[in-house]
Amino acid sequence: MKSILKKYQFFFQKKVKNSNRIFKYNIIWFLVIKKENKIGIGECNPLLDQFAFDNLNNYEKELQYLSERINILKKMECYYYHRFISYSSIFFGLEQAFLSLKNRFPILYSSDFTNGKVGLPTNSLIWLNTFKEDKTLLFKSIEKKILQKFSFIKMKINSKFFYYQYLVLKKVKKEYPHIKIRVDANGSFKSRKNALDCIEKLFDLNIIHYIEQPIGSGNWNDMSHLCKNSKLPIALDEELIKIHNLKLKKKLLDIICPHYIVIKPNICGGFFGSEEWILEAEKRKIGWCISSSLESNIGINAISQWTFNIVEKRNHSIVHGLNTGSFYINNFYSPLQVEKGNIWYNPLRKWKIKNLI
Repeated sequence: MKSILKKYQFFFQKKVKNSNRIFKYNIIWFLVIKKENKIGIGECNPLLDQFAFDNLNNYEKELQYLSERINILKKMECYYYHRFISYSSIFFGLEQAFLSLKNRFPILYSSDFTNGKVGLPTNSLIWLNTFKEDKTLLFKSIEKKILQKFSFIKMKINSKFFYYQYLVLKKVKKEYPHIKIRVDANGSFKSRKNALDCIEKLFDLNIIHYIEQPIGSGNWNDMSHLCKNSKLPIALDEELIKIHNLKLKKKLLDIICPHYIVIKPNICGGFFGSEEWILEAEKRKIGWCISSSLESNIGINAISQWTFNIVEKRNHSIVHGLNTGSFYINNFYSPLQVEKGNIWYNPLRKWKIKNLI
């Protein structure tokens, strides 16, 4: 068994912006493991992993050491390497590499999804980009997604531009009352009062599915107050990132009592950590959905296959968020396609990853 690392720089089609950061490019490492005539590939994406993107030298050193350990130990189980890993996204990459080595890349889980028979419903995503106060541009961006047959649209919002975004959503409600909108504040509201005032306005539109992370993470008491008093369902996102201990996961859910959690395997402890969140959420009748976090098509392929597998096991029906790979201009050509609000795996289309393997 032989492990090697490959490093790639991916560029966004245009700068993308949430309430906290502007993204121009991304650097991603791929853990490539070969054994006999089989290959496994895992994506290690530090972009949203806590502290990782600001410490890329340390991140790369840890990956190099992990790769060396794989070459020495030659074991195909993640638990042999757990003590060498401090970043969630690296553990997630290791899980992908071993799963796809076992089942032969690009397959991690063989299913009706990978056979091209069934698609996964996914939301579209509208970034908080340069429109600022340009209501016409924002409305046209949303309308374009609706015409592409998306029934769920996730829209980044910001307290600074809320008035203008609210007017656009009001127009969406008038023109397309059947559409459901998920609004993602990325913690931009400065107080729970400010958040509740805006939530009141959004509730009156009757098209908002939930509001994601209205205030900054770590404010458990304030978030609990919001969840108890909000007219709209509240979903946690960034709140989950730092929590990898099972006892802490239980404590967070018991204190905050959110309506939904948004799980990103890349930053939630991989598939293992994500399944812990799902099990604890279901015990408490808390809804959950899976989201990608700006992976390349390698990572989104893994998340999509795992999501389909989880959904099938639990007979779970909700729209997920799995199409962020479309933002890269130099992404790998893959069988993944987003059509009519679903992500599909088309087995007739072949991967183009010759430089990677």
